[in-house]
Amino acid sequence: MLSLLIFIAWILFPNTPNKLTVIDQQQISYFSTCPTLVNTEQKQSSKALKPTFSLLNWNIYKQQNEQWSEKLNEWVGQADLITLQEAKHSPALINFSEQQNLYYFQNVAFIHHGNNYGVDTFSRTQAQQVCGTRYLEPWILIPKTGLASTYQIQDSSQTLLLINLHGVNFTFTAEPLKEQVTPYLELIRQHKGPVIFTGDLNTWSDARTSQIKNFLASTGFDETKFSDDNRITAFGLPLDHVFYRGLKVIKAQSISTIASDHSPQLVTFSLLAENKN
Repeated sequence: MLSLLIFIAWILFPNTPNKLTVIDQQQISYFSTCPTLVNTEQKQSSKALKPTFSLLNWNIYKQQNEQWSEKLNEWVGQADLITLQEAKHSPALINFSEQQNLYYFQNVAFIHHGNNYGVDTFSRTQAQQVCGTRYLEPWILIPKTGLASTYQIQDSSQTLLLINLHGVNFTFTAEPLKEQVTPYLELIRQHKGPVIFTGDLNTWSDARTSQIKNFLASTGFDETKFSDDNRITAFGLPLDHVFYRGLKVIKAQSISTIASDHSPQLVTFSLLAENKN
């Protein structure tokens, strides 16, 4: 009976790392908790991010739908940066990054059947600095993770700060979400250049939505609007967001798909003139 219970637990319940674990494509680990950024180990030179660039944000639903690979390969040609939530770091996803010549970081939330799951940030430009966070869901005790990374921009002395967050979900109040976001607010206040704050923020209540929007508005952020909005909603409120500061939106798409339970957002940004040198 005991062995049966252990087997059932192995099937149903994932393992979580003992500490924050951010891994890059070279399998180098970083253990710095935001708001403290650490330099990445760059093995080769990398082109800087162009002043006009595109971001794809998507909760990929652990790649449970077989169409995920086809769609991701379809959209990647339009994106310079990709932020994924609920990413299963499988051989197929690693192959995708290698075939597309992408750099990546993953912040591991949990490990199940030998695969890491968490948030992944892919880029055509090598990140200069990185940090992460993990926040335990109060009821299910499985972490939600986030990543912050910085990228050099062409013709600018400033860097882009990109924050990719999977918001804590199963709570009675918005307070845990506030606690989860706080390290990133400190990081944002320290950063002098443009910033993107994106992810599946699980803003399924007015209190949660107001918490996020008020925090970011107080530090100069705008929210990307979609004329044809296909984002998943809960109680009538969208869960996925793309906030930005120090940038201008050139084009914003919310793409309808059945490749995940969430639809991706594809946004093209341009660096504001005052941020160019």
